[in-house]
Amino acid sequence: MDAQDYTPRYIQINELYIDTVVIDDTEFITLWCFTVLDDEYKFVYLGCDFGQLNQILFAAGDKGREVALHLAEVLDKPYDSPTLIPVKEKFGEYLELTGHDIIVYEPLAVEDGLEEYDENDEEMPIEHLFGGKPNKTRQKYLIYQLDKLYPSKVFEPEKQAAEEQTGCFEDDSLEMAQLYYDYLNAVENGYSHCEARQVAGLERELFFRMARKASELWR
Repeated sequence: MDAQDYTPRYIQINELYIDTVVIDDTEFITLWCFTVLDDEYKFVYLGCDFGQLNQILFAAGDKGREVALHLAEVLDKPYDSPTLIPVKEKFGEYLELTGHDIIVYEPLAVEDGLEEYDENDEEMPIEHLFGGKPNKTRQKYLIYQLDKLYPSKVFEPEKQAAEEQTGCFEDDSLEMAQLYYDYLNAVENGYSHCEARQVAGLERELFFRMARKASELWR
């Protein structure tokens, strides 16, 4: 696919658990981390630049500041390229980022042409070391590029507008209302109407109308 014809397909995630930071001699950084995709925890590679990494560290609170200080110490001295900074090994836990809408997309370069690997190869893909499984359909690994992150807008209704929405439909209507809030949050943070619907998983017109109606059924 020609780069000029490429349109990013945005995906929103709300949980990020960073295991390792990889720094090389470019302005880009790779994060080895876990996140929730399709209701499952999956290992992913997430690319970002230094500015975006600073955003992540700031958003991660006190633990993020600890990691930032450690990164500064590493970068203040001569280092190999690439350099692996094992966050979980150093601090005893993953660097956790929740409470934010994290918008990512698949970079163009990894869509096609990746070679198959031998499961007995000593250079086994890193996700195998963590018990994960590679995506063998379209690409070898789950590789994403960070686009934006910003605080989540959580839908918190004070009361129900209609009694018929109680019971088994209550959780579903709340979930749909939250998706509409995800859409509104994306629009407020610079995404177009179409991109924001994609971010929120509301590309189908029916789902979008249902989510908007669900948000109106709650006050």
